[in-house]
Amino acid sequence: MFVTRKSILLLTLFFLLAFPRLADAQQLYAYRDSVREGYDFLLYLPPGADTVPSPLPTVLFLHGKSLCGTDLNQVMRYGTIDALKRGLQLNAVVIAPQTDVVGWQAERLDRIVSYVNRKFPCDTNRFYVIGMSMGGWGTLKMVHSYPEKVAAAVAMCGGYEASSLSGLPEVPLWIIHGFRDTVTAVSYSASLVKRLYDSGLGTRLIYDQPACGHAELARMFYLPELYDWLFSHNLQDIGRPVNLGYTYTEEKMNAAYSRLDPEKAINLVPQLPPYVPDRLSGPEPEPEPEIHSWEDMPSLFDWEHPVFVRLREQWKRNAVRER
Repeated sequence: MFVTRKSILLLTLFFLLAFPRLADAQQLYAYRDSVREGYDFLLYLPPGADTVPSPLPTVLFLHGKSLCGTDLNQVMRYGTIDALKRGLQLNAVVIAPQTDVVGWQAERLDRIVSYVNRKFPCDTNRFYVIGMSMGGWGTLKMVHSYPEKVAAAVAMCGGYEASSLSGLPEVPLWIIHGFRDTVTAVSYSASLVKRLYDSGLGTRLIYDQPACGHAELARMFYLPELYDWLFSHNLQDIGRPVNLGYTYTEEKMNAAYSRLDPEKAINLVPQLPPYVPDRLSGPEPEPEPEIHSWEDMPSLFDWEHPVFVRLREQWKRNAVRER
């Protein structure tokens, strides 16, 4: 059979569309201006996330003041995404937003979480929040605002100054603050813990004061045990008790980096996000025609064929350049 340049182009396009996972070797996507009144964010999907038999847990990582800005690559300087790059094994969806102003707004965070839930196989009964410094404050804001959504949370070297404690006693909460912290005084966390205990509202609370400063506490993000503790909680747990089975040790934290297996490190580079239709709303899309042979391929001039319609949609989406 005589093969023309046009037929080679068409066949190439067919394989790009028929086997999109081949182009999705990177599982880290950069979402910019995707959620109205939300935040730009990085999204990590574990391998095979689109074929898992059951929904995955979701971790929302909130950075501190030093990572504020408009460059999403900054969000990988420390935290959960960086831990994944270094070899942390985590079978979960990870959302890592970035803010360009000081402070996190719970409503804006909830919008991006809801967006991800609509698009990807997330288990809404296993949604967790972790943050450090300014992210620790943001974590407590999320727990206060959405206790019915957060299965468990870890707030590190943060604080909470709102007059109302509502929401905080309802969620298994682990607060960690180094007593040598000279950036965010440990009194910010200690005062909140005292308020909860004095009010009889500390039944789901764990509080640790390791002998470390501010930056050293970032090592906690690299401990598998931190995520094991989170994942041991579920919104469906009767009474939503806190898991007291994990014993924190400073030795584990100090050895956090060295405990990661460098052979499992991965090169995560943010990619333009793929088009993903909503999973929870709208009619079921009509199945695309199956292509089993060359004769089933669409005509070069049949521009309304579903294959070409899908290709045009992908071109439009990818036309947005990274800023």
